[in-house]
Amino acid sequence: MAPKLAPLAQTVSERLLAGALKACRAPAVRRAVDRFALNRTRYTKAEAVEAVVDTVAAHYAEHRIEAALAARQARVYQRVYFRQQLRRLPPDHPAAAEYRRRDAELARLDDTAAIVRYLARYYAEDMIADFDPAFFLLFRSIARRIFPHFVKSIRVVEAAEGVLDRVRDLAARAPVLLLPNHVSNADHVPLCFALNFSGIPQPRIAAGANLFRGVSTVVLPAMNAYKIRREQIGQEERWPYNVRWFQNPVYRRVHAAYLRYGWDRNEPFLFYLEGTRSRDGRIGRPKRGILGDLLEYLADTGRTAWAVPISLSYTVVPEDEEIEAARTGAEISRRDLVSQLTRLDRSYKRYGDPPIYLRFGEPVELTADSGSPDRVGEDLVARIAAGIVPPATSALARAVLAVRHGEPEAGWFWPEEAEARFRALLGPERAGEFPGALALLEGRGFVEREPDRGRYAIRNEPLLVQYANRIAHLEETG
Repeated sequence: MAPKLAPLAQTVSERLLAGALKACRAPAVRRAVDRFALNRTRYTKAEAVEAVVDTVAAHYAEHRIEAALAARQARVYQRVYFRQQLRRLPPDHPAAAEYRRRDAELARLDDTAAIVRYLARYYAEDMIADFDPAFFLLFRSIARRIFPHFVKSIRVVEAAEGVLDRVRDLAARAPVLLLPNHVSNADHVPLCFALNFSGIPQPRIAAGANLFRGVSTVVLPAMNAYKIRREQIGQEERWPYNVRWFQNPVYRRVHAAYLRYGWDRNEPFLFYLEGTRSRDGRIGRPKRGILGDLLEYLADTGRTAWAVPISLSYTVVPEDEEIEAARTGAEISRRDLVSQLTRLDRSYKRYGDPPIYLRFGEPVELTADSGSPDRVGEDLVARIAAGIVPPATSALARAVLAVRHGEPEAGWFWPEEAEARFRALLGPERAGEFPGALALLEGRGFVEREPDRGRYAIRNEPLLVQYANRIAHLEETG
């Protein structure tokens, strides 16, 4: 699409989606959807915002010294953020006027309770999802048509027969945490399709603020994705470091209150323990923040929750080249999610719908006595890693690196040696996947056949390393 037409097309798409969302909220549509939607936990965004603000205000009303310190710190951080945004925007930009207004309003407040309520509402309105079951059903139907090859690639595997039935039953009576490893910005799509196909309600999804761009600002909240800010707030000259959002005590308190609001209602919750996508292909260490909030919630309420390890693996990794670029310091693409998925679907069509594997592990019972957030997180990450179905491309990448010859910048391999190593990794039952995996790596430009020598040259070793790292835990079978 020509550069000048791209913004126009995006604006039209946003308007069409906004119109569809408005139509989905018509009373007649809602009544019809109530008969078919899986989600029985229903509340409006406005209801959730009010409840969260009241919870945060009540906490600080009971802890006055903490409130005074938190209000002062949060106001300073928030005004720094407003000023940082104003420096980046043209003076006549629509968002600039809003930031100036907000900064002026916050500057006028001097009462602790007023500051807490103002900021709690500002954060809650920015954060909280606006789930619409009718829009979800509509978008699911549309997605099958606009991302058909991506959707057809999904393969659901259970650790044991009946695992998904058990997850569905647990979700009706307890907080259920759905915990996949994080490979791609596209992870939400196969995960939500797999859950929906299995009769599990659409979960609330923790989504990074970087995903809320273009049409995604309409789609994601309506799909029950809430915005979680992990980026830097900004920095003042007098500060020795950049401040991040979760160092803001009021923002952190709002997030915890919103989590509890969902857990009180047994709303399934999907988040990535690693916090962000892996930059080198390996599964990362778990972040303790949300797990810490959960264990504190279980201690306060005496309830039991269930964690479901989900092992996600791609034969063709979405944005693999961008992830490698990010590892070396470049900025990852800032396209909106829908645009990324459209481009990705074309790629999957070209490569013959390469499998995306989702393996659902046995639910793990969690109570206040389960241990520290670090211990619980390490155990769950180990379960996720152990459950990964090795894609043929990752197995071949690992095999190629094991049998490579030549200098660091001029590597090559004999296909017969790579095939033998591939068989040792995946076993004889999957040996027939070798030709397809080799064709995929060649099609991606990772390797190139040298017919006059009967061997293959390695053209992109960093990408081979990334793919191999995704099954670094796998032992050879022979």
